[in-house]
Amino acid sequence: MIHKFGKILALMMCIVLLVGCGTVTGSNESEQGEKPPTKEEVTTDQNTDVSSVLTIGMQNPTTLHPIYNMDKSVQQNLYLMFDTLVNLNEDGSVSSNLAQNYVYSEAEKCMRIDLRQDVKWHDGTNLTADDVAYTLELIQKASESPYKLTTKNIANIQVVDRYTLKIYYRQAFSGVYQTLFFPVVPKHIYTGTETEQKAILPVGSGAFKYAESISHKEATLVANESYFMGAPSIKEIKVMIIPDEESLLYAFEQGLIDVIYTDVMDWGKYAKDKSANIYELGTNCYEFMGINHNKPIFQNANIRNALVYAIDRQKMSEIYYLGHSVITDTLIAPHSYLFDPTLQIKGYDVEKAKLLLVGEGYTYDEKTKLFMKNNIPLSFTLLVNEENNERVRVAESIKKMYQEVGIEVTIEKTDATTFKERIYNKQFEAFLGGWKLSYVPDVTFALHSSQITGGDNFVSYNNPTMDQYIQAAFSSHPDKIVEAYSKLQQYIAEQNPYISLYFKNGALITKKKVGGNIQPSPINIYSNVEEWQIVD
Repeated sequence: MIHKFGKILALMMCIVLLVGCGTVTGSNESEQGEKPPTKEEVTTDQNTDVSSVLTIGMQNPTTLHPIYNMDKSVQQNLYLMFDTLVNLNEDGSVSSNLAQNYVYSEAEKCMRIDLRQDVKWHDGTNLTADDVAYTLELIQKASESPYKLTTKNIANIQVVDRYTLKIYYRQAFSGVYQTLFFPVVPKHIYTGTETEQKAILPVGSGAFKYAESISHKEATLVANESYFMGAPSIKEIKVMIIPDEESLLYAFEQGLIDVIYTDVMDWGKYAKDKSANIYELGTNCYEFMGINHNKPIFQNANIRNALVYAIDRQKMSEIYYLGHSVITDTLIAPHSYLFDPTLQIKGYDVEKAKLLLVGEGYTYDEKTKLFMKNNIPLSFTLLVNEENNERVRVAESIKKMYQEVGIEVTIEKTDATTFKERIYNKQFEAFLGGWKLSYVPDVTFALHSSQITGGDNFVSYNNPTMDQYIQAAFSSHPDKIVEAYSKLQQYIAEQNPYISLYFKNGALITKKKVGGNIQPSPINIYSNVEEWQIVD
């Protein structure tokens, strides 16, 4: 049985059925109603010596409080000023940061955390266990926070001494290490009501300190010379306020900012830009064809296998993403530390697809050029959001590939609102969609039978064996999670409850002036910014 916490974690999965895996943005207006500059107004100060300064961009913040901010572009910039308890690596694994050691006791359902003792806030005071406990309490009480659901399983927090604390949990959960990824704030600075705290200027422990800002135009950050990982090589960062993601890309193209992160479909075009360096990253942006398991043809695992073999996913990756995506048979990203390297990803094999269909009693009709069974053609309708050009093109490719095999597909395009309503109401035969999967590992939301009614198991997949594998992976000890997820993904690849397509790659793109040891992660593109350099 999946417990309540498992259902809560399902909410941590950001649904991207409508807009794909692009940047999630917040409000572009301040509480006073003032607006940042338009795309045409994005310029740089001609008096600034840009050769010695790193210039980046973000959308107009409603707050610079790292716990309450809900804008992804602002969040990335806040990581420059606020350190997280642990680091999340590109493969989804966790490593030490403010927490020097963290040990989970399965018997006690308790995490013991030992903090580094050499970390200071920007005002010179020491970071302590009281600060971490206080931050967790802020997250729990927050009306809205991107980290809020990571605290839902916490039963109690105990400060043991100045640099040690224990977190007690309500139930066992294999992804408990990943729930330690949150920015820590100083208790002595962030006091008062939530509204009052939102107005406080940033004071963190990160590699850069807040210096000053010009409302709705730019902010200045300076190097934290006392940073516990070593003083940054770059001494100043200018943060330009830019209205939206499109304008961020425009500003980069025009040379107004030095760094962008993007997972838009055509980011590979920047490979031709001789003024740029590209750091390609695996993401958790999972693309798939959802199939309604209430429809009899989709209840047959061999037919589902045939549907996978009949799509040339590698060709689609090369055409639509210039090869910047990785085909998959499961909801576990190939770059993840949880991925089973022994898993044999299915290749494009038309003959194998046909043999599987024949084995299930289908015969090929030369007149209609379709596979038939009981005089009924193998056919279905594929629902797609007409406002998502990327998926419309993919749908057309899938239709053509299935037609060549002998499977008839009718594409039905709807507006975004209708598309979403029909998915939630399960009024479809098949649809093209995507998930931006959480960094906290759990596939309960998509595959467990408990999520069919009132959950996000839109495809109505119901398999007791799958439920058992999911529960075992969910509740395993975090140090044994790899083995549990290996068994789960092997079964997913065998059953194909979704017709998996690929995981999209993203990229950190920098101007040539930015060098040094650059090791970004999709969660925190500035994860080792103290090692970056201005090289010309």
